[in-house]
Amino acid sequence: MRAPTVADAGAIAELYADVRATDTEEVRSWFRNPTFDIERDFRVFERDGAIVGYADVHREEDRLSVDWAARDRTTSEALLRWAEERAREEAVDHVRAWVWRPEGPEASILRDRGFGPVRTSLEMQVELPAAPPSQPMWPDGVAVRTVREGEEPLVHELLGEAFADTNDFRPTPYDEWTGWALDPKRFDRDFWFLVLSGNEAVAVAVCEPQRIGEPGLGWVESLAVRRAWRRRGFGRALLLHSFRAFHARGRTAAGLSVDAENPTGAVHLYESLGMRPVRTRVIYEKPLAV
Repeated sequence: MRAPTVADAGAIAELYADVRATDTEEVRSWFRNPTFDIERDFRVFERDGAIVGYADVHREEDRLSVDWAARDRTTSEALLRWAEERAREEAVDHVRAWVWRPEGPEASILRDRGFGPVRTSLEMQVELPAAPPSQPMWPDGVAVRTVREGEEPLVHELLGEAFADTNDFRPTPYDEWTGWALDPKRFDRDFWFLVLSGNEAVAVAVCEPQRIGEPGLGWVESLAVRRAWRRRGFGRALLLHSFRAFHARGRTAAGLSVDAENPTGAVHLYESLGMRPVRTRVIYEKPLAV
């Protein structure tokens, strides 16, 4: 087991091929993120000259989250042991991990190590019609436009405020968020949409014109409406606005991820627009004696 280098990006991407959408360039972007400590928090497992496992850990207040992929159970267990050791070094109370195949071997490995399921999220998609999607209906006095340069802190603030109402929310520091959100591989200002009532920003959609590893799929990474402005149709209008932008760029489908128990009624909204679950991610957690 060792810390990886950028030269390992292709091999790491291959480990994820069966469980989640990614590619070599996205893995390289992980190495570019200035908030990641590669030497301490990234590991690959190498056997006979081939990389057979990968894991990284990320602290979120009182817990450590681990993302991992491996060719076999032995490698998975070694990587999870390392993650638990890092958690104890950080003196956190819990380790969290997730699986994209609820009935797959990864879930069994986590359960055997004392992890239990705590949350489920859905990836939902809808095929886009040949004709442009329906025109959104905006209330009087409301306008939508792309986010301008210099408004990134406003977007971060709005997302943090809106998602504070969701289950198990942990705020993401601005530098960490920009390290991901503004990465050239996914960032396109033409697909960041801000809704304003007068001069007040009331909702935002942060989209990617094409999801990494899934050609033809436009991706709604984050959609948020301020609490005081909900139940007025902003979420629906923003989605339709995003779908039309994807369609204009030649995309054939749109997708997003959502907490299956989202308290704002988001799942029902997405279903009303024809979106259906295509993948399920189950989040597991293990308490630690520290």
